[in-house]
Amino acid sequence: MTAAFPCVLPASLARYLGESGRDDYGNDVEAWAPWSPIRVFGWEPAKSTEPVLVGHERIVIAVKLYARKEDRIGEHDRLILEGRVYDVVGEPEDPNNNPWFQPGLVTVNLRRVEG
Repeated sequence: MTAAFPCVLPASLARYLGESGRDDYGNDVEAWAPWSPIRVFGWEPAKSTEPVLVGHERIVIAVKLYARKEDRIGEHDRLILEGRVYDVVGEPEDPNNNPWFQPGLVTVNLRRVEG
């Protein structure tokens, strides 16, 4: 299925490969494929929150991205938007499963944490 909307905004995608072994402390080490360019329809303005925890200065930034279904973005993948790296949260939301309208796009929930 080809997207019914023009996807012209640049982004980069790194697909999650899973665990690639263990580090010196016995912890699992995750791996991602090299970055590859993709084009997306767009994304919503970022929404940020600051958890109220004593001693923490963390900001969580969430973004909803609209990408082509055919790009097959999956959970744990990573994307670069405007120079910032985001993690994919969960599976993309797919509105194409109905008889009336198939936009060819999926909603991808992204998150990055600063601090």
